[in-house]
Amino acid sequence: MKRSTRRLRKPQLLGLGVMTLLLGLVAAPTAQAARAPDAAAEQCTGSWDGKTYWAKDPAGRNGGGYARTYWNSSTKRNCAKLWSSPYDGLASHITLAIFDEDGDYSIDPPKEHPADYHYYAGPIYTWFEATGQCIRLSGSLVRGGVTYRLQTGPIRCG
Repeated sequence: MKRSTRRLRKPQLLGLGVMTLLLGLVAAPTAQAARAPDAAAEQCTGSWDGKTYWAKDPAGRNGGGYARTYWNSSTKRNCAKLWSSPYDGLASHITLAIFDEDGDYSIDPPKEHPADYHYYAGPIYTWFEATGQCIRLSGSLVRGGVTYRLQTGPIRCG
């Protein structure tokens, strides 16, 4: 039994390579695949206080990303979210934690389910009624090889 073999020409091989690359990019799961890159995909409920908290580079300059907090008067809980800026998916390792006055915290991504977020972290909520209590935020992201860090003092007090 004679096997029929057909050699592919260079343009065909190039086309196959490009197609394989494209299929790999489409089919490859990403850590944030379940998270739509749409900023409205997962929003905090409640009212934004109009303040933006910027992540800072090692020299202390604003950039890379920013966080906002929200207060839900119905649930009496705070919510926070950290976005990359610009919102282009080129940031990585975005993490955000929200702390109460006793130092207890919630973090996204959770330590038991690490992920490499590229657009945002959150929303994360305080798990207690936070009326009259302050919160603090801590987070980071990497953009262009530079790590930007977010640290707030007590905020949203009252």
